[in-house]
Amino acid sequence: MEEEDEYPPLAVEINETMPRQSQNDDVSVGVTVITGYLGAGKSTLVNFILNSQHGKRIAVILNEFGEEIGVERAMINEGDNGALVEEWVELANGCICCTVKHSLVQALEQLIQRKERLDHILLETTGLANPAPLASVLWLDDQLESEVRLDSIITVVDAKNLHFQLNSHHGSSSFPEAFLQIAFADVVILNKVDLVSPEESGGVLEELEKEIHNINSLANIIHSVRCQVDLSKILDCRAYDSTHATHLEALLEENQSLSSKDLHDSNVRTLCISEPLPVDLDKVRLWLEEILWDKKYSMDVYRCKGVLRVVDSDQLHTLQAVREIYEILPTRKWKKDENQTNKIVFIGHNLNEDALTNSFRACMAITG
Repeated sequence: MEEEDEYPPLAVEINETMPRQSQNDDVSVGVTVITGYLGAGKSTLVNFILNSQHGKRIAVILNEFGEEIGVERAMINEGDNGALVEEWVELANGCICCTVKHSLVQALEQLIQRKERLDHILLETTGLANPAPLASVLWLDDQLESEVRLDSIITVVDAKNLHFQLNSHHGSSSFPEAFLQIAFADVVILNKVDLVSPEESGGVLEELEKEIHNINSLANIIHSVRCQVDLSKILDCRAYDSTHATHLEALLEENQSLSSKDLHDSNVRTLCISEPLPVDLDKVRLWLEEILWDKKYSMDVYRCKGVLRVVDSDQLHTLQAVREIYEILPTRKWKKDENQTNKIVFIGHNLNEDALTNSFRACMAITG
C-alpha cells in the first residue's frame, strides 16, 4: 500500500557549484498549482519531479494554508510579522524547496529575487479545498504579473477512490471537494490506475474519465502509477496565456459538443454555447460581469474559456475567467476560410443553457 502525502519531499545535500541555465530576463516564470485529495498522490508527484533528472531548475513551494486562515488575506499579507518563508533547501537535481506558512506573494517575491534563473515553480496546496483564490492571485495580480505567470492547475485524483469521493455528498446539502478540484483543473492526473483490478480496469477507468469530463470537458486526463508522468504534459501548459491560444482555438475545431449532462445531483458540469454573429465587446463585458459578479440566473461559474468574433475587428479574441476575474484580449487575425464564430465554455454549478444562450444573443452587434 502506498504511503502518500505523509512526508514532504526529501532534501539531499549537494555541492555549492551548479551549472547555470541560460538566462532570458524577458520570460516570466510559470507557476503550476497542484491540488487533490489527501492521499491522491500530490506529494508523490512533487517528489517525482524533485528527484527526476529533467535538467530544469524548479522551485517547489509547499503551502500550509488552513481553512481557518483568511486565504486571500493570507496570500497578500506583507505586514510586520517577520519572515514568513522558511529556509530554502537546495536539492540534488538543481531544484529548490521551501514551506510557506502565510504569504504566498512574499514567497514568490523571494524566489524571483534569487540570482539563479528558475525554469518553473510548483505550488502544492495543503488544507485548501478550492484552488480558485490561488489562481486569482497568480493570474492577474498586479505585484506579480510581470515576473511570474499562472501556467496551469493540476488536480491529482485517486483512481481507486474517486467514484466514492464524487458520490460521497448524497444526503448532504453540499458537494465534495473533488468536484471543485476537477472543475478548476487544466490537467487531471488519474493516479493509482494499477490499483484498479485488471479484469475491470478498462471499464472502470473509462467510466472515471467520463465522470471527470462530465464535470470539466476541457481537462486533459493523464493516467499514472505513483504519479510518474511525462513532465512535458504538465509543465509549460500555458493554459492562461492569451498569446498561446492553441488550446482555445481548438474549440473552433471541436466537432462534438463540449456540453455535458447532469450525471451528478451536484449540478456541476460543463456547458458550451455557440453563436455565429459578431458581438459588441462592451455588451459582452457587461453580460459577463452580471453572470460572474452578480450571479445572475443563480448560476455559479467556476471557469470560463472561449473565442469571440467581435464586430468591426479582424482579430480573434480570447476569453478566460476564473470565478469573478476575467480577461478578454485580441489574439491574432482570423484566418481565411476559418469558421468565424463565438464559442464559450462554462464550467460551474447550476448552469442554465437557455439563460446563457438567450442572454448572450443580446450581445450581438446591431449592424446597418
